[in-house]
Amino acid sequence: MRGYILGRSRRRIVSDFVAAKATAADRAIAYDAQDLRTFRRLCAFGAIVDDGAGRYHLDARKLGAFRGAVRRRAAAIAAASGVVASAAAAATVFALAE
Repeated sequence: MRGYILGRSRRRIVSDFVAAKATAADRAIAYDAQDLRTFRRLCAFGAIVDDGAGRYHLDARKLGAFRGAVRRRAAAIAAASGVVASAAAAATVFALAE
């Protein structure tokens, strides 16, 4: 559930920038984020760039890299939980077989 909320927040922030056409440094806008944590994560990754005067713009190339990193992390978590579930199932089968 938490990932869904973070994804929705990220999509809202990105759509705000796209709607304002703030996709280049010369079109930077002042932005007051509702979800400050997600906004800071996007800024730290470089997907949202601060011009130093409190104005921000979206870097689409970095946003794509950020989305890829999120997907890779989610896949790694899913794979790890699958391995753990398989090991637990195998342990249960072996325990019942005794």
